[in-house]
Amino acid sequence: MTEATQHNPAPEAPQTANIASTNPAVARCLNAWEPVFRAEMKKYKFRPSAAREAGQFYRDAMPPLSGYDNIRDFIACTAHGILIGAIEVADSSKLLYAAQVALSTIRHQPAPKEQASPDPSPLP
Repeated sequence: MTEATQHNPAPEAPQTANIASTNPAVARCLNAWEPVFRAEMKKYKFRPSAAREAGQFYRDAMPPLSGYDNIRDFIACTAHGILIGAIEVADSSKLLYAAQVALSTIRHQPAPKEQASPDPSPLP
């Protein structure tokens, strides 16, 4: 006995309102990507090409790899970019590796030096 498998097609483009409420960095990337993506879809009507063309705008909006929160958001943007086709799989491992290296530098930073407190005893 065979069963037919149903496949639900993905929406044309992500709904940024839902993403914005969960991660503002991903929303910023999507806001940069989506207008270009929609314009390319009108021109070519081929989702992979439109996503790829808009991908540079998405990557340009990604946070810098400095500070824990930015690195975490960079990873979230990379993962979401892969899912929507803004970041090609061939580039994804390089981006995630860069985030991993940046994160390891934060973990291995020396502890901040404490400032010497003034000597409370007066000199004779």
